[in-house]
Amino acid sequence: MTDQQPVMRRRIDPLSLLFGLGGGLMAAYVLTNGTFWFDFRWALGGTAIVVGLVLLTNSLRRKSR
Repeated sequence: MTDQQPVMRRRIDPLSLLFGLGGGLMAAYVLTNGTFWFDFRWALGGTAIVVGLVLLTNSLRRKSR
């Protein structure tokens, strides 16, 4: 008999990720005395690319049964 423990997968916490990114942007703004330039169109495009890559890699991964 073998004792196998179930493998727990770590998932990304979206709320922590959002606050972490927001905190990083605020830190950059404060450290540059307000001269930090940030365009939300770039953030939207970057987010779309990341989401697309995640969906692509998840669809290509083999499903284990």
